[in-house]
Amino acid sequence: MNIFLKAIYGVFGFILLAFASLQFNDPDPVIWVSFYVICALVPLLLIANKFYRPMFWFAVAICNLEILNSAPGAYQYYLHMAEEPLMQGMNPQKPYIEECREFLGVLIALGLVVVSVLMARVKLFK
Repeated sequence: MNIFLKAIYGVFGFILLAFASLQFNDPDPVIWVSFYVICALVPLLLIANKFYRPMFWFAVAICNLEILNSAPGAYQYYLHMAEEPLMQGMNPQKPYIEECREFLGVLIALGLVVVSVLMARVKLFK
């Protein structure tokens, strides 16, 4: 079971690092690469049975801040989703498409961080 959990943490960390690697061509790569690397550190450190509460709460805080920042754009996309595909190039006249993609990426990151810690909590505090 321990190897299974470590494999899941590794997959979660790999997914978040893959998200970080996709951000290098973004207009603001330093922000997004740093964001995803910080989120990836939480499950990757759990592989070594290291849980740093401040890092976890920092990752949750920056996820929540970015959710608040990109939620208006995600809502605007929701209003236009019947006529606009989510997978298209960046368009300066439609910034809500990029904000919606950011919103979805942050939701995935937050989910992976929280689920990994919840799984570790069950294992570490038995």
